[in-house]
Amino acid sequence: MSDVPASFSKTKEKDYPYFRGVWNRVVVALTAASFIPLILIGGGMYYYATSALKEKTLTTLRMQVINHKDAIDQFLAERTMDLKVVSANLGLDSLITPDVLEGVFLSLRSAEGRSCFTDLGIIDDQGRHLAYVGPYDLISKNYKDAPWFKAVMERDVYISDVFSGFRRVPHFIIAVKQTGNEGAWIIRATVDTVYFDGITSQSPGKRSGDAFLINRNGVFQTNPRMGGQLMGQSEFTGLEPFEGVKLEEREGQIHATAWLRNVPWLCVAKIDQDEIFDALHRVRNTGIFVFILGAILIFLTVLLITNQLVSSLETKRRNIRFLNQQLRRTSYMASSMELSYGFFREIKDNLANIDVATTWIQDLSLEGSSDEIEKSLDQIKSEVLRSRKSIDKFLRFIRPGHPVITEVNINEILDDLLEFLGSELDFKNIKVKRDYQDHLPIIRSDNSKLRQVFQNIVLNAVSAVEKDGEIRLKTRAEKNGVIVTVADNGPGIPEENIDQVFDPLFTTKPEGTGLGLSICLNITQKLGGSISVKSEAGKGAFFIIQLPFQFKP
Repeated sequence: MSDVPASFSKTKEKDYPYFRGVWNRVVVALTAASFIPLILIGGGMYYYATSALKEKTLTTLRMQVINHKDAIDQFLAERTMDLKVVSANLGLDSLITPDVLEGVFLSLRSAEGRSCFTDLGIIDDQGRHLAYVGPYDLISKNYKDAPWFKAVMERDVYISDVFSGFRRVPHFIIAVKQTGNEGAWIIRATVDTVYFDGITSQSPGKRSGDAFLINRNGVFQTNPRMGGQLMGQSEFTGLEPFEGVKLEEREGQIHATAWLRNVPWLCVAKIDQDEIFDALHRVRNTGIFVFILGAILIFLTVLLITNQLVSSLETKRRNIRFLNQQLRRTSYMASSMELSYGFFREIKDNLANIDVATTWIQDLSLEGSSDEIEKSLDQIKSEVLRSRKSIDKFLRFIRPGHPVITEVNINEILDDLLEFLGSELDFKNIKVKRDYQDHLPIIRSDNSKLRQVFQNIVLNAVSAVEKDGEIRLKTRAEKNGVIVTVADNGPGIPEENIDQVFDPLFTTKPEGTGLGLSICLNITQKLGGSISVKSEAGKGAFFIIQLPFQFKP
């Protein structure tokens, strides 16, 4: 007699496709019910959030551009006011006195924010210099036909575009006209374009990018970082005045422009869109990630629940069919039990024997429990070993590391330092003679530490020579490395102090700390090099820095 009738098998085969159809319909319905609200609500919230964030970002950028423009306007206004105050308070007779004009010029340069002035001149209404202080020979020049001279005579105050003029060097001037009993006269100052670039070249909001000024003809009034040069033609043409800040999207960049208040110059800032909308992109990426993650979770949940539901239905239906067959078999077996008494007694005896054997095997197994104890001890040892390894790893992590070693070009470091000190060297009229070896070998050392060493030594030389002095820089490659010599023609180091210059806290300057040369010695030695000094009173000092080609800790 068969355990499962044929009718049951046929029913089972028919049930499965029926419930699979239910599964498909339930999955589609639940998925649609879940995703449609998610897409509508999530899409609406995303659109609102991104629109609001974009508008807020652009508003913030406008304010930053306005603040940047206002800072430039304020700088020019303050410099103009300096000239107005000087000319109004001192008068022509006083200013044409060479000592007075020189004192005014030095006073202006020493004040905070005014070191931008490179020269100062007093000019009469015929364009002739009455007095001049500065590095150029302009006292004999006549500006009667110069465009800026005509402009200031008409307007009283004039800030020119950048031009070369008699000095053949790009610059721009601020001129103020005064009128008194002696007639009209002009006080004229030249602004250092390098100093002015430092104010204008920083992108608004401390972002990376480019910022510069152009005039109405699109000519650069400051040096752009990319794609142009001072007094060159920019990409901007056909410029017309407008109020406020104009924002344009060009080739993956945001161009923010605003006109200065007192000078017909356009302030331009170029910033990458990716940087401007970085927060917006993060919101977008987060939204996409959340949507995808939510969609996956919803779909998996729908599949899991629906599959579980349908599987339960299929199981219950099969169980019902199976129980119906079992009831029939039970009825048949009950009628046969009375005939099977002897058979069951024999089975009972067999089970008793099996029970005794099982008890005996259990007693034997109790004697082998030491294996479990040994396994536990092995596990404890394993955990101890893992802990020791973790501790060793931590100790290696906190141990101090080595300096950051890269390829270093000594000549480039010195040039960068001199470029940074250019204004101070010019102001003090300090000449720098560079005797660099061509194609000086590249060394491997710590770039930032070497910059600190050379900066301390060169600044000491500048302090030693004060004004009208000379500093000499020499680089040479030898067998074991590179030798750099920094020499000056200052007063030198007294013989009794020569052995103490590298000692911590030793200094002969009232304002000094005595740490500069000590730090230089420490850094040089850590980089595997050495530093020494030679000097004679009245003949200057020579600092000799020796550096290996390869870093030697």
